[in-house]
Amino acid sequence: MWKTFLTSFFWSALLVITFANGQFQGGFVPWFLFYVSLLLAAYEWLTARRALRETSSVRTLSSHKLSAGQTLDVDVLVTVGGRWPLPWMVVEDALPTRLLLQSGTNRELHFPGFHRKLRLSYSLPNMPRGKFVLGDTWLVTGDLFGLTRKEAVHRRIDEVTVYPRVIPITHWHTVNKFNTGNSYAQNRMSEDSSNVIGVRDYAPGDRLSRIHWRASARTGQLKTKEFELHVTNDLMFVLNCAEQAYVGVSSQLFELAVTTTASLAKYAVARKYSVGLAAYGRERMTIPQSRNLEQYMRIIEHLAIVQADGADEFHDSILREVNYLSRGSTVVMVTPVLDDKLINLIGLLEHRKLKTELFYVVGGRPLDEADHARIGKMATFGAHTYILRDENELDDVLRGAASYASNI
Repeated sequence: MWKTFLTSFFWSALLVITFANGQFQGGFVPWFLFYVSLLLAAYEWLTARRALRETSSVRTLSSHKLSAGQTLDVDVLVTVGGRWPLPWMVVEDALPTRLLLQSGTNRELHFPGFHRKLRLSYSLPNMPRGKFVLGDTWLVTGDLFGLTRKEAVHRRIDEVTVYPRVIPITHWHTVNKFNTGNSYAQNRMSEDSSNVIGVRDYAPGDRLSRIHWRASARTGQLKTKEFELHVTNDLMFVLNCAEQAYVGVSSQLFELAVTTTASLAKYAVARKYSVGLAAYGRERMTIPQSRNLEQYMRIIEHLAIVQADGADEFHDSILREVNYLSRGSTVVMVTPVLDDKLINLIGLLEHRKLKTELFYVVGGRPLDEADHARIGKMATFGAHTYILRDENELDDVLRGAASYASNI
């Protein structure tokens, strides 16, 4: 407000002074200065009032949902309204602080002149996991001499969700012997074609591949093979989100833990296992076990925003959850800390017929003798231990299980 008042006062005073000078002195030069001042004042006045009038912009994103490490492409199309020429214009997108480190091209200087269309295009490579809000678009322009500056803000909010990276898993042998007979797989893919337990009369709808031709020829009636059904798994993933667990280590260690949890959850959901998640960060989040098709989306949505900011110890988080688990469930722990309290807890879970699968996220840290001793003790409880140093090794580690750990 004061800047506008001072600018108007300056031009008014300049016109009065040059006009008075022309009246008193007369001649070409005084009146030339007055008419030049009048022309400049008119130009500044029109620029201040006509610039950015009826100007609009549209922002388009390549996607609102990405995986960590992918690139987000942003395109901002600015349509300049009116006929007043603009000597220059700065177009800038407001980005969260974390994304400013990804790219420095969210601001561009243009020289539109009489052009009506401007475009700001930039990319944000290697997007980090999380939820981000792209804010307003700022337009700044002015006159040729830098005396007048005008801004316009186009209010908008575009939310982008970056999910954790999911590593394809081809094999994970996790069966709880105490779950036998409790819950059966609900899809035909669970049948084991190598275990034929008998034959029965053919029923309409049976597949031809299931017909037992020898038995049919012997009895003169079509017979169908009966297969053994594998039991499914009831998995409860517990992610260590305690802030203290990641003190003094790289932030990538927590990202490795999140990626591991997301990859295992997708593998389990794809096989119709009952899956749940407990992640005690600043917000205590528990997703109960379920086989619903939407279960994976619930898990991955939370894993997109979870941070290592919890105040609860990992040991206490597990104790709160196991009270709600049925016999035969498997507790899948993902943690960068392996201590005696956790070992004793795993022994307690074994006593309660709860199997443990422990994913020890170490990154580049070497294992010491205490780690090997604890891993060996867990093996006596029937708990599998997987040593994770890099997310790209996840599938290979799952093939090795405890034998892989003992060789680290």
